[in-house]
Amino acid sequence: MTILLTAIGKRVELITHLKTKARVVGVDCSELNAAKQFVDAFYLIPAIKAPGYVETVLEVCEKEEVDYLIPLFEPEFLILDQHRDSFEHIGTKLLLADKQVLQICNDKYRTADFFEKYSIPAPTTYHPSEWKAAKRMPYPLVIKPASGMGSADVYIAQDIEDFLYCIQKVKNPVVQELMKGTEYTMDVLCDEEGNIIYNVPRQRLEVRSGEVNKSKVDLNQTVMDLSAQVMEALNKEGGVRGPFTLQCFLDADGKAWMLEINPRFGGGVPLSFAAGADYASALQAMCEGKPVTPGTITEKTMLRYDMSVFLDA
Repeated sequence: MTILLTAIGKRVELITHLKTKARVVGVDCSELNAAKQFVDAFYLIPAIKAPGYVETVLEVCEKEEVDYLIPLFEPEFLILDQHRDSFEHIGTKLLLADKQVLQICNDKYRTADFFEKYSIPAPTTYHPSEWKAAKRMPYPLVIKPASGMGSADVYIAQDIEDFLYCIQKVKNPVVQELMKGTEYTMDVLCDEEGNIIYNVPRQRLEVRSGEVNKSKVDLNQTVMDLSAQVMEALNKEGGVRGPFTLQCFLDADGKAWMLEINPRFGGGVPLSFAAGADYASALQAMCEGKPVTPGTITEKTMLRYDMSVFLDA
């Protein structure tokens, strides 16, 4: 089995795990990335919006006889989805949800509407038409980009003055109720029919620059049930497959509230690997058309630290 990952950057632990069962090809638009030292083959490709981006990825997939193409960078998703048939034609499966699901995940307003449609508990989202009554909205509020990634441009408004200041600083903002409680990330892997293989909840103990720095697996059934409910609902909107990362809060009363859905590997997914979620073996079985036997998940804690790669100047 050969897997191609895009935008590999510093996803060394992900690559190392997948290499236990697969040959891993990496592509990136920059030569200066640490992960290229760990893949079986690396290709420099054009940036997403540059001419020849899709054509180059297709050429690499054909040359390397790639079985699964798994993009890691969200702005690529809808572009690659448009060319899904072209990849299928050369024998490469795009392990990514369908367009309808991607659109729900990519826009927090659509995500909020999706939660409401399927009665999934979630914080209140205030649409622009409601901002005129900002004085009467219940503070504190979260202001963030509707299609943002990580924690970039996320602000907390404590009152109307904060709101008026922060709303000007965020491009295409979404305004939501501020949730309190224990924050969880759920690493979910689905097969090509949308069935859940792994559903691993992780407490986010410490976050740095939008990515988890300290985390622990906590097999909280309420959280696991909520993520399963979300995936079942997504399957009604379009094809669900491959890795997902969901985020929720568990409040003081033990109720879980869903925040967002990302159709990709999360930055903290190596903890789920260490806890027994053998994604590599699952993907191998899927690729070979064999039944997938999930591993047993155990509760573990992850403490991250920095490492460096040194290149000759």
